[in-house]
Amino acid sequence: MEKNLQKCSLLHHKENNVISFCQECKIYMCNKCEKLHSELFLNHHQYKFDKEKSDINEIFTGLCKEKNHPNELRFFCKTHNKLCCSECITKIKGSDFGQHSDCNVCTIHEIESEKKSKLNENVKYLEDLSINLKESINELKSIFEKVDKDKEEVKINIQKIFTKLRNHINEREDELLLDVDKKFNELYFNEEIIKKSDNLPNMIQTSIEKGKLLNSNKDINLISLINDCVNIENNINEIKKINLSLTKFKSIENKIEFIQNEEDFKFLFEKIKNFGEVFDISSSQIIEDKDFKKLNEWIGGKNKFIIKYNAKKDGCSTDIFHKKCDNIGKCIIICKVLEGDIIGGFISTNIIKKDGFSYDDKAFVFNLSKNIIKNNKKDYNKAVYNFSSSSYFIKFGDCDVFKLSGNCLNNDGSEVRTCGCSCNFDCGKLNIFNQSGGQNFKVENFEVFQVS
Repeated sequence: MEKNLQKCSLLHHKENNVISFCQECKIYMCNKCEKLHSELFLNHHQYKFDKEKSDINEIFTGLCKEKNHPNELRFFCKTHNKLCCSECITKIKGSDFGQHSDCNVCTIHEIESEKKSKLNENVKYLEDLSINLKESINELKSIFEKVDKDKEEVKINIQKIFTKLRNHINEREDELLLDVDKKFNELYFNEEIIKKSDNLPNMIQTSIEKGKLLNSNKDINLISLINDCVNIENNINEIKKINLSLTKFKSIENKIEFIQNEEDFKFLFEKIKNFGEVFDISSSQIIEDKDFKKLNEWIGGKNKFIIKYNAKKDGCSTDIFHKKCDNIGKCIIICKVLEGDIIGGFISTNIIKKDGFSYDDKAFVFNLSKNIIKNNKKDYNKAVYNFSSSSYFIKFGDCDVFKLSGNCLNNDGSEVRTCGCSCNFDCGKLNIFNQSGGQNFKVENFEVFQVS
């Protein structure tokens, strides 16, 4: 803040420029206030403003910025790389002091040589960094705009889907409401009958009187005669309709009701409650974009990979695994082995919590690190074994060509094997680690991606 913009804190002197500041009172003083304040508060820290300095903040460079710390900055916290005062480092902790009581603290003189020794190096490094800073900032802005646009597109897509859902629900509601009207009209009577019947007694009385006159008046016009006869017949039919509706109404014991299956309702409710998820597509802690491209080559097509499960992040538990991965359809399992290889398997059928094999002629196992893929033979029906117990997550092939332990992050119970048969996953003589026989391994982390 510039000096000429700072005015006295006293309301009556608010037009006066300041000449000093009291750290304890946190007030700016003009020449009129400063003398009186000095006499009243002899022990207060008053800081005179240097006329040569235009920036008032420079006056407070040597003072602690913490609340209620009117002390000079005489110490340096190496833990937080920060200057501090005596109240900051006091061993007695409180709301306004002791923030750095447990830190690695030294005096400002002790840190002086260390900071000076790195000064030239850091200045040079800062200069190098700043050369393309403007371009970097513009690039960052451009990326942010794209990310923000992508975010809005995702939100719009969600709104479109739920608008479609609401439209379908509204359409079904309208269908059911119309069906209620139709059923009641068919079963009981149409509302039009009631509306017509309000005037029916008067019309009938008029028809009766005209009918009596017809017999006594022999000179009546033939057209009028026939017309009055038709009206009498129509009135008779209307009365019959009312009586028929009344008879039907009296004879019906069960009312029309809206029937819903409780299980269907629960299923629909759960589906709606859990409908849709927002995923970070192709976001893996194990593999890179080039690996996804390789997987797409092996699977076929331009697939998206939506992460469903991460053992380290979500918890290495078969219960969590099945909760997140059951019935997702096509998926890929990716494991990072502690020895360094990245291995896994592709399933084109559903993962499901059961004890038994699933036929899957598209399943395969692989080693991305060694560019090895072993496809399932099309006539081999023991492709993927789903476990219901917590001992294993899943396995490929009856001979355990790839088997993932239920505690794979903490033990070496997972294994890859080969066998002498010719019906399995292109077993051959080497397993997916490119070694003969069987081999146990420990997993650093594994992930499951839905392939769509």
